[in-house]
Amino acid sequence: MKHFILAATLSMIALPGLAATVVPESYAMLNGQTGSYEYWDQSYSGSGNPSASLSPLSGGTGDLTDGIIATQSWNVTEVPVGNGPYVGWLSINPAISFIFDTVYSFNSITFHFDDSNGAGGVQPPTSVVVNGVSSPVPNPTGGAPFAFTLDLSSVSPTDTLAATIFRSPGNWVFLSEVTFDAQVSAVPVPASLPLLAGALFGLGMMRRKRRS
Repeated sequence: MKHFILAATLSMIALPGLAATVVPESYAMLNGQTGSYEYWDQSYSGSGNPSASLSPLSGGTGDLTDGIIATQSWNVTEVPVGNGPYVGWLSINPAISFIFDTVYSFNSITFHFDDSNGAGGVQPPTSVVVNGVSSPVPNPTGGAPFAFTLDLSSVSPTDTLAATIFRSPGNWVFLSEVTFDAQVSAVPVPASLPLLAGALFGLGMMRRKRRS
């Protein structure tokens, strides 16, 4: 009986992890660039100049993790002056480091790119690399924004994901959001707490009886 109670207690404490969306506490990168419009990360909250092309940004968050996923192409959603949903790069392959508040076992990372079928020189990237995991990015049919998900289940638990996006040569790459799926620890629901308390009480009573 004692072993049964102990096993039940441990099973309630060591709950399995659950897949959930997690958000980085900051990310670091070189700011976007300008073309016809301003493709900067103008909502960025950390250090650096969010209104200057290729300014080093660090210690904050901005357009890439604000929860806004563009559903229309850049030539509809961007404006001549102000902050549109996209961050865009033309002369570099952007490298972005995402920093989290704790170590996670990541399942995947999803990039939300634009694809306007070449309008304005905007094309999907050719590939992405995250913590050593590399994959080509298929060019989807049509010209709508699209999501590309990279499997990270082979990556060791970490609190930092280093991503590099490789542009199609001579073309812009536009990114509106990056999302993350990871394993998180489950918390006992309130209904299970009385069961846990009862198991612990029963174990204590058994120990007291043995002493007497």
